[in-house]
This record gives sequence, structure tokens and C-alpha cells, in this order.
Amino acid sequence: MQVLRKKRWLFILASILIVGALSLEGLSTSKFKKRKRHHSNRKSAVLWRNPGNIRNRDLYYGPGSKALAPAPPFRFVKEVKEGGMPKLDVEDARGVKWRVKLGPEAQAETAASRLVWAVGYNAEESYYLGRARIEGLRNLSRGQKYVDGDSVRGARFEPRRKDVTRGKRWGWSKNPFRNTREMNGLKTMMVLLNNWDTFKKNNRVLHDKNSGEAKYTVTDLGATLGAVGGIGARRSKSNVQDFARRGLVSKVEGEQVKFNYDVKPKKLGLLSIVYPPYFFRQRKATNAMRKVPLNDASWIGSHLAQLSDNQLRDSFRAAGYDRATTEAYVRALRSRINELSRLRQAQLAVRQRRMR
Repeated sequence: MQVLRKKRWLFILASILIVGALSLEGLSTSKFKKRKRHHSNRKSAVLWRNPGNIRNRDLYYGPGSKALAPAPPFRFVKEVKEGGMPKLDVEDARGVKWRVKLGPEAQAETAASRLVWAVGYNAEESYYLGRARIEGLRNLSRGQKYVDGDSVRGARFEPRRKDVTRGKRWGWSKNPFRNTREMNGLKTMMVLLNNWDTFKKNNRVLHDKNSGEAKYTVTDLGATLGAVGGIGARRSKSNVQDFARRGLVSKVEGEQVKFNYDVKPKKLGLLSIVYPPYFFRQRKATNAMRKVPLNDASWIGSHLAQLSDNQLRDSFRAAGYDRATTEAYVRALRSRINELSRLRQAQLAVRQRRMR
């Protein structure tokens, strides 16, 4: 009896906390809507540009090129302790500075950036090196297991070009492109890639000094190509078995597509309610990504459908995946792209109902 009473009181206490948190969320959301924040001049802001003939896109190098790739030998500059993954800065033979990321995100981010770029969105250059010797490499406080002597294994190299400055962060609900077809297409891309870290901290405005453009970019695509989930639920990065386990589309509701996407806290993760900012952020991320207009999802699906299997393979080959893993990813991605292509049929059905 005492055990049952304790469980009952714990349940009541948890319910009170959740109700209180939801009330605070509503209050904070209403306050947030009243605020006005100024972003870059709309005329210079760029989210997407027409990729032209997608069949001609080079997904092996993506937004980069062979000529721009990192040139050894590399010199250690410093360890970078920000973010969740081990990172360090190096300088190459040409004097170009590079941000090197180690760990499970290195391969996923290299492939994901190419897929985002392929359909017209901004993406940063990224190159995957299976092994790289770094002169003057010191012991790292994180990621030492990826170090062999003076070399690192499984490294993603991202340049810090002199003609690009990293501006402020931007949010999915507060930007110059809110509710546009292009923004909804980018949300669909995040769900397609099973990106469970779709938070403001991973989005940056990159200012191109040559063109004067302010490029709205998802600058961290590491938490992709695995299982999507919130804290307390199963989630992974760069895991093809997890990635292929679930389909993309949950259902079509009228003129909206609902995706199999949920990063809300689950089970013990519900205890994150004791830190409301994190708890609310997970809920908002789910709500921001879970539904998009049918027309917009179908639009980006029509672009993705133009990619050949060989182009998809190139994006994973560039990220150092072995042949079997690459083929498994290509099959899973093609299946998801086909789900988006089938939305056109639902789109036609909606139009027919309107005409009656």
C-alpha cells in the first residue's frame, strides 16, 4: 500500500510539473511573439537558389571542389572545446585555416551537407579524411581515442575562408523566409536526413564578402543519418540500420504532411522538465518540423527525385563509408524520396476535391 501511495504522489507531482511547464511555455511563446528582432536585409538574404540541372551536380565534392580541398601537411593551431564533438583547428600547406571535427558526426555531416547543397540550399564545404597527419598535435581533452601518434582518424575538415564571416544564429520560426516554400523545403530536408539537433545554435548567417550575400545556412548537420528521437528515446548518428528502420511520412492531413519526427523528451527524459528551457526547446523543435504544407514537401521531393543513385553514392563515398553501408543508405534514401514523390498523388486528390 505504501509503495502504491508513493507512486500515486509521484504521478501527481509529475503531472503538476508538466501542466505548470506547459503554462509557462504558452506564456513564454506569447511574449516571444511580441518581440521584434531584425535580421539581415531581405534583399541580401539567401536561403535557396535554383540548382539548375540537378543531374549535373557533383555530389562527390558538393559545395567544394578538388582544387579547394585541404592540402597537407597540416599544422596544429589549437583545440576547440565548444560543442558536443571533439574539434581542433589546423592550418594547411596553403595557409588555409580548417575546423576539424572528430567522432561519429564527421561522416554524417560530410554526406548530409552534399545532399542539402544538391537541391539548392546553402551548405558549407566539408571534406572527409580517413587519416590526417598533423604537425605539432597535442594531447586532446576530448577525442583522444581518434588520435594515433601525430595523426587523427576519421576527420571532417571545414574551411574558415577569409572571404566568409560567420554572423548571428537564426531560428526556424524567426527568419526572413518564414512560411515560404523554400523554408518548408529545408525543414523537409532536415526530417529526410533524420536530423534530431535542429536547434538555433546550429544555424548561422554566413556573410559572403565577395557577393554581399547573407547566406542562411544550417552549419551543423552532424546529428543526422541515424535514428531521430528526443532525450530518453533512441537516437543515433551515422547508423544506417537505425536510419532505414522507419519511413518518412506518417500521414497526410488535408493540405498538410505529417512526418515521423519527434524529438520530445520521453520516459526518463521527461525529467528534463526541471530545466524548462531545454524541455521547451525539444517540444518546439518537434512542432516546427513535424508538419509542412503538402505542396512544399512535394516541391522539394520533385528536386530530390532528379538525383540519380550514382549521385547519392558519391555523397557517401566522399564521406568515407564502405560499399555495403553506402548501398544501404542509397536504398533507404531512395525509399524516402519516393515517399515524397508519391505526395504528388495526394496533391492531385486535394485539387480534385476542391473542384467538386
